[in-house]
Amino acid sequence: MWQRVYLQRLKRDIELWIERGWLTPENAQAILAASGGEATTRRIPQILSLLGAVLIGFAAMSFVAANWSELSKLVKLVLLFGAMWAAYGAAFMLDRRNHPAYAQAAIIGGIALFGANIMLIAQIYHVDAGAPGWVLLWSAVALAAAWMLPSRSALAIGILLAILWSAWSPPALVLGQAHWAFFLPWAVALFLTLRMSWLPGFHLSVLTAWVWAALNAEPLTRGLDVGRGDLAVLYILAALVLWLAGMRVSHRSLRFGSVMEGYGLVVAFTLLWICQAAPADSHVGTVWTIVAVLGLAAAGALAWTEIAAGRLAMRDAAGLAAIGLGAALYPLIASSPASVPWIYAALFLALSAWLVAFGTGRRNRFALNAGFAAFAAEVLYLYFETLGTLLGTAAFFALGGIILIAGSFIIARLRRHVVAVADGGAQS
Repeated sequence: MWQRVYLQRLKRDIELWIERGWLTPENAQAILAASGGEATTRRIPQILSLLGAVLIGFAAMSFVAANWSELSKLVKLVLLFGAMWAAYGAAFMLDRRNHPAYAQAAIIGGIALFGANIMLIAQIYHVDAGAPGWVLLWSAVALAAAWMLPSRSALAIGILLAILWSAWSPPALVLGQAHWAFFLPWAVALFLTLRMSWLPGFHLSVLTAWVWAALNAEPLTRGLDVGRGDLAVLYILAALVLWLAGMRVSHRSLRFGSVMEGYGLVVAFTLLWICQAAPADSHVGTVWTIVAVLGLAAAGALAWTEIAAGRLAMRDAAGLAAIGLGAALYPLIASSPASVPWIYAALFLALSAWLVAFGTGRRNRFALNAGFAAFAAEVLYLYFETLGTLLGTAAFFALGGIILIAGSFIIARLRRHVVAVADGGAQS
């Protein structure tokens, strides 16, 4: 959430809390002062120091590269490792002296110099610097630095290097199957993210897990001996489990739970739409059936715990069940390819309308907006897919323009009404 948007929402909420007597004006001023524009100002030294660390790293590499032929191997190694350990030592001392911004900059400089050392030392000893194992080592060093300092910037670098290592790994390392080894550094990074209670790092962890799923789609289809549509079904069930797990986590940690819910929602609806718009081949076997049943069972167990705790209404549970069952029945429906677009178009429209009600009932603005966006996208898709083949070019574009203008007006008014109802319910 952008700082300005957050502050505007916070001011509106504080005014309401003062009216209801929940907050005194003096405390309100203190809250606004603590959450105000100082946050951006406090970050300026950290941003500048990080940029300075990057520039120093480039300067060191440029100096060594410019004098490469004149330097002996010993001098090269002393310069490379001396600069790296000097950066790590500076980070330790700055952290001990309570200068966290500069300590972060120094640790980033050390990590950058470590990567440069890999490439330059490989040149000295004629070693292949492009081997994925070096990237894994670089990621491990970044994660170790993140743990010891602790450093959020180093943690982000470690996560990104881990997914780069997984994407770079050749078939010989992957052994023709999905690169499951990625989840070793990923699990360490996730543990550190939760330990630091760092929300952007949690976003990055969830995103890289889905990036891994996209990169390994082809090996997984071969390993499970299924079609691409069948693998999409398993991904939908995984997203549904993530969504429901997010609801459970939201009971204790709203920030992390809402992130899990958001990614689960987006992935589930996106893949459901793809199943309709681009039907894929389907041929399932025993392994797929077992995995699908386990996914449905996990989703059902999570849903049942939320229902029993009174945090999930039966209407919402029915909508979530429709997502799971609609996905799981894809292999059966795909046996008649002509019926896939019609069945899944109707299902997607119904689920989009349900998502609006779901977001309204739970006062979840993201789910509400996603429901309107999904409904509008589906209507536009059906229009271009059906009427485009029946009308002339001029009539097609003219009618399309009218539908877009009228539809945007109607959806905007309906959304404002629904949001007002939801906000009114929250204030009552």
